Amino acid sequence: TPSPRSFATKATVTTLYAGAAALVVGAAVWLRRRSGRWKTLRRGSGEKMAARVRRLKAMLEQLDTVLDTADDEADTAAPDEASQADADAAEDPDRVVVTIGTTAEAQRDPTLARHITKMVNTSYTQSLQAQGQLPPGGVYERTSVGDIMNRLQMGDDGARANRVLHLAWRRGECVGVCSSTYQPPWCAEGCGHWGLVVAHVDHQGTGVASALVRAAEERLAGACEMMQIEYEYTPGDDYSERLYAWYEQRCGFTCARGPPHARPGGGAQFRKCHKPVPEAAQRAAKRRRLLAMRGQVVTELAELEAEIAEESAA
Repeated sequence: TPSPRSFATKATVTTLYAGAAALVVGAAVWLRRRSGRWKTLRRGSGEKMAARVRRLKAMLEQLDTVLDTADDEADTAAPDEASQADADAAEDPDRVVVTIGTTAEAQRDPTLARHITKMVNTSYTQSLQAQGQLPPGGVYERTSVGDIMNRLQMGDDGARANRVLHLAWRRGECVGVCSSTYQPPWCAEGCGHWGLVVAHVDHQGTGVASALVRAAEERLAGACEMMQIEYEYTPGDDYSERLYAWYEQRCGFTCARGPPHARPGGGAQFRKCHKPVPEAAQRAAKRRRLLAMRGQVVTELAELEAEIAEESAA
């Protein structure tokens, strides 16, 4: 039975998530206003900046308190399977490394967004052609360069981001993507979602998709108690059978409607499936997320204090 302290800790962590996100967003907006117009408006606002510094420092103290409490329960957490898998494959040059995409990566490689767009659209096109849903020579555009750039920009928010695009890398090349969202509007409260799982056609069947899903689920565990996926299933269709085997057998999702079955009138079935996040995984992931939030607050606090010192010297 959970102790009163555990309930209090959970409530405090939830409150801190909201408070940290609000403070970090506010600090980020403040610090990004670098133009001359904003500098003019900011003159005489030293007291407001000092107040923000005090709030950020108070948030750090609260985060440290919760993190210290979490340390007391750390011995009950399950091993980090994703980190262990990376450690086991550390000597393998073909191992898949998964990161969260940001605009910084697109700036380092101006071709990245186009590369991802082509990879996703090619994968969807070939899949639909194999199912007979797209004629030979047809092209299905699942995404665009603009959409990919928007998804990468969401990753700039770091630990406070709701939706991100995971990128799978092998030998320096992006070979797959997957999205994950803490709270989509179509899911119940506390239920996260992952999707858009795509592996480059030349790397399919080599562990790329598995690495992406593992990273997405590890991230969702930091804010979710349940995860959801959806797909269409047509009895007897080879592609549908592969999806069923992947989602509901290998990945461990279950559908409230039970196993798929043929309908009297035939046709496709929409299957909405869920999987609970183990409590031990939630504890470990929430601690990682809190640490990431703390890192963001520390960085932005240092930048804010440096800006105050610069204005004071001007």
